[in-house]
Amino acid sequence: MSSEIKKNYKLSIYITIIAFFIGLVFKIVELYFGFFVGGIISLINVRLLISGINKIMYFKSNAKLRGNFELWKRLLVFCIGMFLVGKISQRYFADHVSTNLLFTGIGATNYKIAIILRNCSKKIKKKLF
Repeated sequence: MSSEIKKNYKLSIYITIIAFFIGLVFKIVELYFGFFVGGIISLINVRLLISGINKIMYFKSNAKLRGNFELWKRLLVFCIGMFLVGKISQRYFADHVSTNLLFTGIGATNYKIAIILRNCSKKIKKKLF
């Protein structure tokens, strides 16, 4: 894994943990449950994407089939996560079902948020120094 990917992955982990603790402190269900589960989905999917790319690159036979299979694995992880959040929210957080699903989707973009934050911080550093 390249150093940029590792840095973004670590930042994504930090964002997930910080959102979880902010949600616990301020008792915001959407953060400590929805965004946290979405962040976990994002972390799992990034790992699956990296391992899938490595498999495609090193085992060149049936690359198109392998790529489609890797995509379906990531989609399955996302769908299972959203389903579990929906079911758990219906049972324990009846007033927050739709917002939990929304924040799970936002949390699933956690890695992309980390990339944007790192790029913005680089631009700010360039302007200041």
